[in-house]
Amino acid sequence: MELPLRKDLRPKSGEPEDSAWIWGTDDELGRLNLQTPERVKKALESVSSGEVVPLGLPFDQPAPPCYSRAVFKHQITSKGAKIAFDDIYEINPQSTSQWDGFRHFAHVPSGYFYNKTTPEDISGANVSTKCGIQAWATRGIAGRGILLDYARYAEAKNIKPEYYDNYKIRYSDLVDIAKTQGIDLRTARQGGDIQIGDILLIRSGFLKNSTTLTYEQKAERHLQPFRFGPNDGQRYIGVEQSEEILDFLHDSYFSAVAGDQPAFEAWPSDKDYYLHEKLLALWGCPIGELWDLEKLAEKCAERKKWTFFLASAPNNVTGGISSTANALAIV
Repeated sequence: MELPLRKDLRPKSGEPEDSAWIWGTDDELGRLNLQTPERVKKALESVSSGEVVPLGLPFDQPAPPCYSRAVFKHQITSKGAKIAFDDIYEINPQSTSQWDGFRHFAHVPSGYFYNKTTPEDISGANVSTKCGIQAWATRGIAGRGILLDYARYAEAKNIKPEYYDNYKIRYSDLVDIAKTQGIDLRTARQGGDIQIGDILLIRSGFLKNSTTLTYEQKAERHLQPFRFGPNDGQRYIGVEQSEEILDFLHDSYFSAVAGDQPAFEAWPSDKDYYLHEKLLALWGCPIGELWDLEKLAEKCAERKKWTFFLASAPNNVTGGISSTANALAIV
């Protein structure tokens, strides 16, 4: 299949501008289609030591959750005579390390979720299962991960990010970070190191910074009112909204992106769009958020190698909106 550049996108009649619904009207996988058996097998070549690095936070972290999301609850029940026990989880998957599914965020101007999924498909009297998280779960996620460590770069450059504002990690920052890590951020077809189907991880330092704060200090920030738009009380570091970033994220054909911050992108956006709209609704690119990248960053720095095998088994929930990340890296 030909994979068009963003500038060459030609949506069909009735499809939003900038949309890339190129895998057919019944597709529910989006860019996960790029994780072909051949590419997954090739990704195994990035493993050197075989060490496994889990990328998920405890389900009760961060505490309190961001965006007014529900607190994780855990109940242990006895099955009798103290010889057997069960437990019960009550969880919003997006309160912790997570995947945003294709039902999470629409293209605001059109109201469409990925591949013309509508709000009526998701909630109401005539719901369908279209683009539910079960589509990812029955397939699985696997491929070559690549980590860009903004936190390490910022520390070396004596840059002091604002973690609780819409502080922007720019495209030029990512290019510079990649250079310091020995990575050419151009695509392979341009002579660079980015392969079709790679999974991009960006470590902002948000979670590392949160370990320096008390519960009360985090609560003061995490419990700010959520108002969609530029005056949102929820404000977090992330990737900038810019034409350069849009071209980079689209044209690199990453199969998924993720970060250690609450929204991956700088939140709120001060443009007339969000990266969530582009990635999830228009391009079918999964977004991971609040991933614990601390140990992985250490291992990558030790090896001086920033690629690895990454795998995830999303929760198999029919019609689900999201999933806990359930991700691990093998370095």
